[in-house]
Amino acid sequence: MNRWIGVLAAAALAGCSAPAASAPTPTTPAARSGFGSSDQADIPDPCALLSRHDVRELTHREVTQIDEDGADDSAPTRYCQWQQEDGQLAIFLGRTTPQDFRPTVDGNETVDGLGDDAYFSAGHLYVLDGTMQIDVYSRGGDDLPDAQRVAEAVIARL
Repeated sequence: MNRWIGVLAAAALAGCSAPAASAPTPTTPAARSGFGSSDQADIPDPCALLSRHDVRELTHREVTQIDEDGADDSAPTRYCQWQQEDGQLAIFLGRTTPQDFRPTVDGNETVDGLGDDAYFSAGHLYVLDGTMQIDVYSRGGDDLPDAQRVAEAVIARL
């Protein structure tokens, strides 16, 4: 066993030599977020896209509180959350590309007829509309149909 410790120590020390030259840094790096490429900010405030009345009509639940992100249009992502009697609605907006939009995780349910691409996963409806990724989380009612109605309303107002 001591021999393996010695071999591991020697291998670790061998890797501690002078650092290798790093690759040159690109002069115009793209900003990255959990939503993929975000070089194009200009993301609207989701709380301004839907009124309390709109949310009640789309989800059939009364709004009890609105939680805003407080960010400005230059932020790489934006969100708004509406606390509701017996549930909640949250919308997250960010920029992405078609290549970065769809994860390679199994179990995602494709949703047809929304934006350029859409899928439902772990309670979230993800929609790609141009370079905008819309993430709708609706809990407390008929979750996927509620999320679809909300996504359609958001797309119409972007």
